[in-house]
Amino acid sequence: MKRIGLVLVGVLLGAVVALQVPSLAQSSGTPGTTGTTDQRTVTVSGTATISAKPDQADVSLGVHTQAGSAQDAMDQNAAKMNAVLAALKKLGIGDADLATTNVSLDPVWSSNGNSIVGYQADNEIDVTVHDMGRVGTVIDTAVGAGANLAGGITFSLSDQNQGVNEALAKAVQDARGKADAMAAAADAQVGQVVKMEQTSNPGPQPYAERVAFGAAATAPTPVNPPTIQTDVTVSVTWALT
Repeated sequence: MKRIGLVLVGVLLGAVVALQVPSLAQSSGTPGTTGTTDQRTVTVSGTATISAKPDQADVSLGVHTQAGSAQDAMDQNAAKMNAVLAALKKLGIGDADLATTNVSLDPVWSSNGNSIVGYQADNEIDVTVHDMGRVGTVIDTAVGAGANLAGGITFSLSDQNQGVNEALAKAVQDARGKADAMAAAADAQVGQVVKMEQTSNPGPQPYAERVAFGAAATAPTPVNPPTIQTDVTVSVTWALT
């Protein structure tokens, strides 16, 4: 009985060792094959600014009329808007640069709110102007022809990607300068790029400006297009050596 017991103990120990050996083999693989890394990196953001003068302006204007009946309000409004459109086309504005943005008809209530005393009609358009020197003239022409609603002016760039590539390159250079300074402070050197991404939308944002429209102006309406500025931001990760 003792010899049988010893044999059984030996068999059990052998089984335990056999089960453990594969586990040890799995954990002792070649360095670097487990997916982990001890590589040191530095991640820095860089920015650059695009500055450009707009070459496009969207002028919002319209016609407001009021009459005793809905039909009269609409008829008067249509006549005035047709006059405005004709004046703008005579100025050289093409159909592609004229877009209707709103047509509405609403009742006009009495002061006590108990009855309808008339109707008001609105017709609004956007006029795209490609010559910044003619924006004031477009406004004056429209007002002289009957426009009496104003939505303001939105300045923008016809080429939304203007200057973007140059700005992105400058943003990366800005990030590299910061990375070099940080690495030097840590007694290290900047190596190869590990990751790079653009973290902001480089498209220049339109610049809106309110302009009051009144009676036909005796002097040209002054309009000074602003400089549109847009920040481009990138994030770059470098390996440290």
